[in-house]
Amino acid sequence: MARNTKGIEVAEIIGDKCIACQICIGECPVAAIELSSEGVAHIDPELCVGCGKCHESCPVDAVSFERKKKRLKKEIPGVGIEGVASHAGVAVFIEVFEGSGAQVSWELAGKARELAGVLNTRVLGFLLGNDVENVAQEAVAFGCDEVHVIDDPALAHYLSATHGKALADLCEFVKPEILLMGATHLGRDLAGVVATRLRTGLTADCTGLSIEEGTGLLLMTRPTFGGNIMATIFCEHRRPQMSTVRPRVMRPPEKDPAHQGHVIPHPWSPPAHELPALVEFVRETGSAGGVDIARSPALIVAGRGACDPSSFYLLEELARVVGGTVACSRPVVESGMMPYERQVGQTGKTVAPRLYIGVGVSGAIQHLVAIQGAEKIVAINSDPKAPIFKVADVGIVGNYVSVLPELIAQLRKRMA
Repeated sequence: MARNTKGIEVAEIIGDKCIACQICIGECPVAAIELSSEGVAHIDPELCVGCGKCHESCPVDAVSFERKKKRLKKEIPGVGIEGVASHAGVAVFIEVFEGSGAQVSWELAGKARELAGVLNTRVLGFLLGNDVENVAQEAVAFGCDEVHVIDDPALAHYLSATHGKALADLCEFVKPEILLMGATHLGRDLAGVVATRLRTGLTADCTGLSIEEGTGLLLMTRPTFGGNIMATIFCEHRRPQMSTVRPRVMRPPEKDPAHQGHVIPHPWSPPAHELPALVEFVRETGSAGGVDIARSPALIVAGRGACDPSSFYLLEELARVVGGTVACSRPVVESGMMPYERQVGQTGKTVAPRLYIGVGVSGAIQHLVAIQGAEKIVAINSDPKAPIFKVADVGIVGNYVSVLPELIAQLRKRMA
């Protein structure tokens, strides 16, 4: 396989097979593919990160790419293949948020259904908390075949040691083959505790999950080296195979009240001598004035090119018109103009709004990876060669100070 100057093995287009369907262009997470004047897809080898998504999505096998896998040649001392065959089922940790299941849990339930279909196994929900019967029924409606519940007053509020002990105990009893968790603040903290207790592997912040044909291993794909490379990781020797996935990366399934499932309670007695006791609980006040950009249906995102406080009112006005929220890219946070809680990107938040409008956003790979779930992307930039135009549904070339007033006026006219 060909390599670029960074030493990455890259995909290549087989010209006489390409039918110019442009599916690969839409699938490429780094906008490395474009249609040539001859009507054939072309991959820029210097932008390609070797993720193989174009190869997997091509309907006519016009992309040459071979995914090479490195396997451990010998077992790690003290870590053997213990009881792998006895584990079955794809489990999802159901995180409770304000009395209901967190949205990321339902996103993972949909992905778990897909993985379980390949493995011909069942989808399991793991639920911890106090008085969570309604969440258990909600988990069944979102596709769980079995919901295993530990309902105990000690789990009313999150403590890493207490929840870690309870979830690890549940895993040891049910023995799932795969355990998926949301990469939220709680999920990231809890996943590390559970993986350590179970002495298994954990892949964090995944953007893709699939089952390897032949072995049945969970292939966990995540960006690394600042988003320049997509690494696929697997856990061959231990179970469960654990992964955390960022919110808004997976599409949630439709809620189906008719879906049949079983809610299975598990008695649990917390060992008081080794777990902390909650003295006082202080409720979180929220971030950035109570605004969560990951939940907003529309985002107006300011980039380096719109990092001007004197014209910031234009972004706020556009956000009011479309019923959205103002967010930003990393350079805007670094300038001190907006708080970190509003940052979109690999080091900020992954978002999937119905409408994304990037104002002065150039489109660095770390940013593009975080907005790939957006339904519609509109880019406004004075640089016609900005990378964001390659992934945008609509592109406007021009100075945003001139473009935004006209855009706002046109939107108001249509809405009136």
